[in-house]
Amino acid sequence: MNPCAYEDFFLDPDLVQLNHASYGITSRRVASEAEKVRRHIESDPTRFLGAELRDLLRRSVAEVATFLGLDFQRIALCSNATSGAAAIIGSLPLRSTDTVVVLDTEYSSVVEAWKVACARVGARCHVVEVALPFPGVEELLAELDARITTDIRYLQMSLVSSSAALCIPVDPISEWSRTRGGQVVLDAAHGPGHVELAPALPGVVAAFGTLHKWLPTARPLGFLWLTPTLIELIRPPEVSLTWHSRDLIERFSWPGTFDPAPRLCITAAIEQWSQWHDSGRFDTCRTLADEITSALSQLDIHPVATSQYRAPRMRSFLFDRATVADVKSTLGPAGVRVWVGTSPAGRTLLRISTHIYNDHTDIDRLLDRLAEVPNR
Repeated sequence: MNPCAYEDFFLDPDLVQLNHASYGITSRRVASEAEKVRRHIESDPTRFLGAELRDLLRRSVAEVATFLGLDFQRIALCSNATSGAAAIIGSLPLRSTDTVVVLDTEYSSVVEAWKVACARVGARCHVVEVALPFPGVEELLAELDARITTDIRYLQMSLVSSSAALCIPVDPISEWSRTRGGQVVLDAAHGPGHVELAPALPGVVAAFGTLHKWLPTARPLGFLWLTPTLIELIRPPEVSLTWHSRDLIERFSWPGTFDPAPRLCITAAIEQWSQWHDSGRFDTCRTLADEITSALSQLDIHPVATSQYRAPRMRSFLFDRATVADVKSTLGPAGVRVWVGTSPAGRTLLRISTHIYNDHTDIDRLLDRLAEVPNR
């Protein structure tokens, strides 16, 4: 661990943390700001959880919109990517004759949400396999052509997929979807603070994601973005006091009694992220991710994609010679934190994400422990 960056966080110094992409990491600075917000609210909850809160939340939305380069009137804040997905998927119109296409590299709860929505009206949910290692976008388009023989209503994909960490270009997929009469819904959970979102949106009808994964903000904090034609249509999953509001921001501002601190301290998180970005610290993170990718290949642990389809600071690898249980039982007790799971085809995946507190000693500890994982 980089001792200069360690003081920015509450991390256990004995850990090698290479999995902040799962839950995010709140910095000391933002945690302090969130605690100030909570103390302020507790001084007069009737006042500060009432009408005054809505104006403060509107300012937070404006800050997020500016940071993401998006239209302030087309986004709203929510609890997390799951709640954003539930709002969008649960509100979009579906008919019994419709087909929804979902890539099988999507987050499992998002796949399930589409299955539930389709089952409710008798629509077809077609989950399409994405080959790993990823052969390329042309091969994926050919697979879509071969598997999908009818028009579609929606296609679900990710800016950066969760377990496989694939960064598939949105434009060619959205163009394919348009030729079939469909629209793209984008999971941007691993976008803000990591991969630019705005350039991917011209071919997208709706997007949802998180801010607490790649920004140092308090969790949970999510967002959604909509094209103008959907703003009136999309409703929160909770039928709350503001559910009927015509104003998108207000509609999502009150999901019932909740902790607004993560939304109200987003400015501090954006400021700190910007300082790290401007000083080149994320460039170092990307270099570390490249070095890990090269080193793991020497251990017969291969990346799921070539460089053009890799995310900058999150990488996933096929670990075919080991089981998920063996990897977890070797790395866990050694204090090495990575994400380990299975691909839709049942292959072992290992995913790492690098942050400003990582350094070469973390790479060395990771490699040493992985060398101890028994073969199948």
